Formats: sequence, structure tokens, C-alpha cells
Amino acid sequence: MSINEQLPPPPGQQYYQQAPPPPPQRTSGLAIAGFILAIVVAPIGFVLSLIAVFKTGAGKAKGKGLAIAGIIISLVIMAGTTVLIIAAANSTVADPGCIDGKNAIINNSATINEQTLQKTVDELNAAAAKAKHDDVKAAVQAVADDYKQMLTAVKTGQVPPNLLDKVSADGAKLDSLCTIGG
Repeated sequence: MSINEQLPPPPGQQYYQQAPPPPPQRTSGLAIAGFILAIVVAPIGFVLSLIAVFKTGAGKAKGKGLAIAGIIISLVIMAGTTVLIIAAANSTVADPGCIDGKNAIINNSATINEQTLQKTVDELNAAAAKAKHDDVKAAVQAVADDYKQMLTAVKTGQVPPNLLDKVSADGAKLDSLCTIGG
């Protein structure tokens, strides 16, 4: 320090010592974690972002915007997930009748004879009994009846008229109920 800097200020002038500038505020780690987890694990991200909003308020730390974005993102993700779960739960696609009915048809289609047709009829009837939705139950039962008529045709050699059309129509109905986007 020079001698001039150590001298008192001239009369009429006040001496002000400059305070060092405050350290720059850092972005809240909680806000950053809340934002990232809002995308990855929405409920945890929501809680962390909510806490971060209060901890970054009134100029305490940077990151309030990140925390608010984390809250919004986590709410949107949680709402979307809830809607999807409700839609899936009410969907006929996951109905046990659909799952077992389609498996009965697929698993017994390699060889068509009296035994496999009878096994398919039995499995379709069991699938219809397990169905949770009435329309699925009716569709699976209709396909089971079609297979029963095919079994009779194999045994007797007499194919009922329009059996192929009925099998196609009933199969299409079952597919529309038991296939995503059907």
C-alpha cells in the first residue's frame, strides 16, 4: 500500500472502504437433482424439486426455475403414466380370455386333426370362462363354437355352409378386441 492510501481522507470527504463483492451464487444441487430425477423417476423428482423451490426462494440460491421445471415435468409424467395404467387396466387386450384364447389357437395350429381341434375347443371354452369382459367372453365363445363345427366337419366329412365366412368374421371380432389398435 502506498503512503497516500494510508493517509486519512482530506476534510469534507468521507472515506469508504469497499467491501469485497459477494461470491457468486451457485445453482442449487437439489434443484438440479430434482430436475433430472423428474425425468427419470418422476415421484422422487417431484419431491426434490418441491423442496428446492423453497430452498432457492428469496435469493438464497440459484435454480428456482430448474426446480419449477422439475415440478412441472414430474407432474406431466406422473399424470401420463396414471392415464396409461388406467387405460391398460380397462382394456380388453390384457383380458385373460384374450390371452388364453389366442394361445389356444396358436398353440394348437401346427397340426389340424380331431385331437388338436378338440383340444382347441376345450382351451377356448376355458378361456371364455376366464374372460373379464362380456364382449371378450362372447367373442371367444363364438370362435370355440366355430372350432366345434370344424371338429364335427372333420369327423363327418360334411362342412356346414358358410363355415369359413363365420370363422373369418368371428376371428376378426376376437382380433379387434384382443389386439392393440384393433
